[in-house]
Amino acid sequence: MNQLVSVTPTTSNEILNAVIAGGVQNPFPLYEQLRELGNGVHWSELLNGWFLTRAEDSRAMLSDPESFSNDMLEVTGAGIHNPDDLRQRRFADIQSKFLFFVDPPRHPVIRSIFRSAFTPGAIAGWRPVVERITDELLAGFSAGDEVDFMEELAGIVPVEVIATVLGVPEEDHVRFRGWSEALVRANNPAVQGPDRDEAIATSMELVDYMSAIAEQRKADPQDDLISTVVNTPTRDGDPLDTTEALAQLVVLLAAGNETTSNLLGNGITILLDYPQVKRRLIADPSLMKSAVEEMLRYDPPFHLDFRKAVKDTAISGTAIAAGTPVYSLLPAANRDPRAFDNPLDFDIERKNNRHLAFSHGIHFCVGAPLARLEGEVVFAKLLQKFPDIDRGTAEPVRRTANIISRGWEKRPVRL
Repeated sequence: MNQLVSVTPTTSNEILNAVIAGGVQNPFPLYEQLRELGNGVHWSELLNGWFLTRAEDSRAMLSDPESFSNDMLEVTGAGIHNPDDLRQRRFADIQSKFLFFVDPPRHPVIRSIFRSAFTPGAIAGWRPVVERITDELLAGFSAGDEVDFMEELAGIVPVEVIATVLGVPEEDHVRFRGWSEALVRANNPAVQGPDRDEAIATSMELVDYMSAIAEQRKADPQDDLISTVVNTPTRDGDPLDTTEALAQLVVLLAAGNETTSNLLGNGITILLDYPQVKRRLIADPSLMKSAVEEMLRYDPPFHLDFRKAVKDTAISGTAIAAGTPVYSLLPAANRDPRAFDNPLDFDIERKNNRHLAFSHGIHFCVGAPLARLEGEVVFAKLLQKFPDIDRGTAEPVRRTANIISRGWEKRPVRL
């Protein structure tokens, strides 16, 4: 049993303030400070919760659903809504059923509908889709073109892929990008007031659209992911109810887009920073699979995972009171020297790369295989067609307002 100690917020709280609300373009030095300060467990006054920065602590917390709950919607502020507004009430109800906000015993029941959706065989079947979309997009560019990688590549491929896999008509794909962005904003605790009202209203356009298609797929199932979600019996024997099914469809779109878009933006940034690695991948594409895994470790698509303590407990000697939010700072854990040899090196042949980019335990990302596939295909085809890709003339801009999804807002490159 860990001995409980009292921690008074000092320097660590100031560092966390900068991480959370300081608009820092490069947060990694701050992550390093936090992880090596004290026992690596720090209190944030801004979020009224504890931050974990070391791999062992994060892994233990994420793999203990009996002590740490995912029922976090109200605690994080992402569930704030106007109860007098019917559409906002509907949105909050759907939000509460997102897979990553649901605890056992309901969580494994919902997750069971995906038991045949992301198998190796299913992923292999989607590879031609990812290859076709990537080829068609890259065909529109020429060597020497200056483009914003996020706007014109990383922001397009994932939406096209997930919309195709879901079974959305091609003519509606362009709408999905705006809906996905709105959904991410609606789940960002930092977005409040009129901006939040607008984000929820736009997100509900997506919900209404998906609801109509879901009803069609109930009556006439197709070979697509929407049909799988609305028709597959759970392990209890019955399909999900309408609201639960809609919630998972909405999550698949937003998470499928945001995760892969950030993976692509973070990955190309790393390759531009390490041109020797880029040259190795051009010479030996067989290294791409492990390279994508190292990208996920080095700069994960999401920088924050979260739980809520359901009982008084302790982490590395720090007392955690029941009901208190606990946040895992994933990039800090992924560069923890206690868990990884030479963690600041970008090593595409790293062995036993047990990173936490896709979380851990029962909430491990269900769509991780698809994100990995997209990363491997896009980078392989990009480097094959544009081996001289380099930085653009404009400065890149990392997101700073979203404390969870800290990918790149702008990433200019020259193809």
